[in-house]
Amino acid sequence: MKSVLIVEDDAIIALDLKSRIEKLGYKVIGSVASGQEALNKITETRPDLVIMDIVLRGKMDGIEVAEKIKDLKIPIVFLTAYSDPETIKRARKAGAYGYLLKPYDDNSLKVAIKTALKRYEADIRDLLKAPSPDVTEVAETPNILLVEDDAIIAADFEEKLKDAGFNVVGVEVTGEQAVKTASKLKPDVVIMDVVLKGKMDGIKAAKIIQGDYDIPVIYLTAYSDDKTLSRILESEPYGYLVKPCNIEQLKAEIQVVLETFHETKEYSKRMHDITVTKAEEMKIEKTAVFFVSSIIISLAIYGFISRDMTWLMYVLFIPVSYSLLYFVSSFKKPNRPSNGEMPMVSIIVPAHNEENTIRECVESLSRLDYHLNGSRNYEIIVINDGSTDGTGAILKELVKEHKHLHVVTRKAPFAFNGKGYALNDGLTLTNGDIIAVFDADARVRPDFLKKIIPYFEGENVAGVQARVRMYNADKNLLTKMQDIEFAIFGNLIMRSRMNMGVSAFLGGNGQLVRKDIIKEVGGWDGYAATEDLNLTVKLMLKGYYVRYCPEAEVWQEAVPEWPAFFKQRTRWLTGNLETLFVYLPPVIDAPIPIRMKIDSIFYLFSLLFIGFVMLGYIVFILNIGGFTMGMRAPFLIGLISTIAFFPLTITGIKRDGYSIPRSIILSIEYWAYCLYLLPLFLIATAHIIRRSEKRWAKTRHIGN
Repeated sequence: MKSVLIVEDDAIIALDLKSRIEKLGYKVIGSVASGQEALNKITETRPDLVIMDIVLRGKMDGIEVAEKIKDLKIPIVFLTAYSDPETIKRARKAGAYGYLLKPYDDNSLKVAIKTALKRYEADIRDLLKAPSPDVTEVAETPNILLVEDDAIIAADFEEKLKDAGFNVVGVEVTGEQAVKTASKLKPDVVIMDVVLKGKMDGIKAAKIIQGDYDIPVIYLTAYSDDKTLSRILESEPYGYLVKPCNIEQLKAEIQVVLETFHETKEYSKRMHDITVTKAEEMKIEKTAVFFVSSIIISLAIYGFISRDMTWLMYVLFIPVSYSLLYFVSSFKKPNRPSNGEMPMVSIIVPAHNEENTIRECVESLSRLDYHLNGSRNYEIIVINDGSTDGTGAILKELVKEHKHLHVVTRKAPFAFNGKGYALNDGLTLTNGDIIAVFDADARVRPDFLKKIIPYFEGENVAGVQARVRMYNADKNLLTKMQDIEFAIFGNLIMRSRMNMGVSAFLGGNGQLVRKDIIKEVGGWDGYAATEDLNLTVKLMLKGYYVRYCPEAEVWQEAVPEWPAFFKQRTRWLTGNLETLFVYLPPVIDAPIPIRMKIDSIFYLFSLLFIGFVMLGYIVFILNIGGFTMGMRAPFLIGLISTIAFFPLTITGIKRDGYSIPRSIILSIEYWAYCLYLLPLFLIATAHIIRRSEKRWAKTRHIGN
């Protein structure tokens, strides 16, 4: 049973409408009276259809609500007493699937609902197909082909259409002639009666006109019985008006249909272009990964056969030397900004099957102490991205408890197709100037925002990344090493980047970015395996900086088991290699300072370099074990290439308060842990080469 949400500020009309809709066999899931209530209810419940009045209580009217949810692809039928040109123009741009003028009868309501639902199903089906035809702008004076076999009615409507500002390019009385004229003149829309002279009725003609020539058809007929309506709906019309019909209703229907038709084609073409681009990027990634992995494996095999790994020492020398620059730079104490501004913050939490962690995440974020003039200065938007567990039920309870919490429900076919897509859906509903992104396992202290927001101070600062820690670090050795890994990354690498005046990198958890700049770079990439790294590089290409805030910490769940850990890290390395091979040429050509180029290139290559480091330590172990491998580089190069790993790791660990002996032990354990990078490199390489499409491999959270 299809679900319908009523948005109507007149209680009596809403009650009457509910009764009518239920008699038609639909489930009414609620009725709201204000724009904000409508927005919250629509995004949370994701109804199959929204019937919405334009004039609503509060600051937001029905058209503004429709504009906000336009990208969420939810069908809306406007219900209103207003048909003036300005209202119709605004309604057109909002992407409605119907425009029902008050007063209306049951037949008109039935036809409007059934037509909107059928057309929506057809549009969604078409969106998933490729390619889309070229998109043309909606004409200022649309061309109309009128198909009506009653000469008097035809003459009357032709005159009315012209008076309403349309250009009637032809009037036909048979289905055969309608098809012929439509194929020749290519009108913007066809107004079609069902009963026509000749062997072909309007329904058969409409199927050909829409199917072969991609021209939208609006039926205008005196027949609204179930049998006729069923046949009409099979042809997937863009509109269906029952005679007698006034010109205001017809005009509104034409305008709305034209805009919806145009928007659907434009969206389809945009998605097709993205798909083509990503397919080309995948070819680049596969070729580059195959080429690089072939060279690395060939060199390794050559080294083991010849028992000479001198080449490895030279390969390691440059990145290790750069890492030592990190080491030296990290000893400078970072400057802490004191910016007193408190912009509105919108927190987005994407959640797919997160019943184990989502409650604690929302409760933790709700305890944030970030108020302006005594009022909460942030909102939380959770994206329930096609969850099949208890996530939705938990969020339903939490919404009742927290007024600042909003839920956006994503359903098939758009659900769970990439974290970036979920974030972009949330972005359209945000009210804040700063967008904060947290994973569903995130936990923070109440002063998190107060500590991190001042870091937006500075020229061209687009985002800030918080320090990431593990709240289950003591569960086992694997979780402990992940905590150590992030400690080294934060205390050494990110800290030194700030001191060197180069951009930090955004992570998936605890990232904050200015909303206007996210929109400027096109939002998050829904296809990217690591949308955070992808966004960082796009920001840098525009000349923006990301800062690191060590004082603001976000705790997340370390992966406690090796199979799930390798799945997570395969996605991370895949995303790193994706970004490296796709964005390396743009980074080289970008009009940014040379130090930013060098540093960005080094960072993108860093995981490959770490793999080489681990290979070097395997050679070291083999040498100790008696399997002698030649290392004939000059002593200084050999020394730097061999020992640099430990000063860096020990320093990063000790800054978390560990003693020197304990830091040394943890550093050795971390070295052993990092050997996972060698099989990971092989797994990720094979994954990239084998895959036929990009899919989001989400990490499963257990909670505690």
